[in-house]
Amino acid sequence: MSAPTRPEPGPEPDPGPPAEILGGGSAEPRLGERWTALPPRSRRLAATGAGLAALAALGAYVLATRPEPEPPAPVPYPIQSTDFSFLGIETPKTGDTAFDAQLIATSDSGASLEKITQGYGGLKLSARPPLPLRLPEGQPIRVTVRFEVTECAGLPLDASLPSLRVTLRNTRAIQDYSSILGATYAAELSRALRTICEPAPRAAPGA
Repeated sequence: MSAPTRPEPGPEPDPGPPAEILGGGSAEPRLGERWTALPPRSRRLAATGAGLAALAALGAYVLATRPEPEPPAPVPYPIQSTDFSFLGIETPKTGDTAFDAQLIATSDSGASLEKITQGYGGLKLSARPPLPLRLPEGQPIRVTVRFEVTECAGLPLDASLPSLRVTLRNTRAIQDYSSILGATYAAELSRALRTICEPAPRAAPGA
C-alpha cells in the first residue's frame, strides 16, 4: 500500500484591517475622553492637586532664587556706645572720711558696667547699685559712686583732670578705659578731698 498523502497547506487567514482603521484612531481612549469620563468629584480633586503642586513648585523656585539677606551689622564696642555724665558730689562734713559722687551711665547698644576704680591708692571705691550693673539699651541709669579716703598722702587735692577707670562688657568685647568727667568733677572732687585731708585752721590765741 502506498503512504497517505498530506494535504497541501492553505493560505493564511486574513487578519483583517488594522485597529486604527476599525476604530477610526487609536484603540486607547484619548486624554480628553478619559478626563471627561471621570466623575466631577475626581476632576475637582485632580485639579486641586495640580494647583497645589504648581504652587509648591513656584514657592521652591522663589526660595531658590531669592537674594541672600545681608548679615546684621556688628554690635559696637562698649566704649564706643557707652557714656558717663557727672551730676555732682555731696561735700563731706568735717570729720567724715567718705563722700558720694552721682553719675549717669547710658549705653546706646546695651552693656554691663563691670568695675569702677580710681588711680589713687588712698581712695577706696564702691558703687550703688552694686556691680556688675546691666545698662539696658538707650536707658540712662543713675550710679552712685562712694569714695572712701583711707590715706591722704598722694591724693589729688588740686586735681586738674582726674578720671574714673571703668570696665565695660557687651557681646562683642570687654574693655577698660578712663572716663574724664570734666572740670566740674575735678573741682568738686578736689574740694571734697581737701575737706577730709587738710587740717582745720587753728583758732588764734586768745580768740
